[in-house]
Amino acid sequence: MELKRRETKDDPVRQQELAAYFTHCNLQLPHLRLALFSAMGVCYKSKNLATAYNFAKRLLETNPVESQAKTARQIVQAAERNMTDTTELNYDFRNPFVICGSTYVPIYRGQKDVSCPYCTARRIWFDMLAVSGPVIN
Repeated sequence: MELKRRETKDDPVRQQELAAYFTHCNLQLPHLRLALFSAMGVCYKSKNLATAYNFAKRLLETNPVESQAKTARQIVQAAERNMTDTTELNYDFRNPFVICGSTYVPIYRGQKDVSCPYCTARRIWFDMLAVSGPVIN
């Protein structure tokens, strides 16, 4: 997912979404700190201060190194003055979700999905008749 984010340099909204989704993966604490720091920076640079604030607060809860904590506190202060997002993201940190293994979009509770029996990756359920046309006998 991180590699996909780095490939999408020309789409800052998608970059922010992928960085945000990556922070919800089951990562070890040092890796989670890096993901949160990266997502916070990407959102702050794109003027999504409310979203960057969320990542900064989550980062501060993990007891980061002093340089990361200092940056996170600065972003929290800047966001508290102007708690707005300039772009709309397909991301809601309050609503639990899993990530589709094919399209890297969130699958929120209640949405249809399928799970791979081998690797347990989740994928969005597509109506196969609508996608591929009528079934031929």
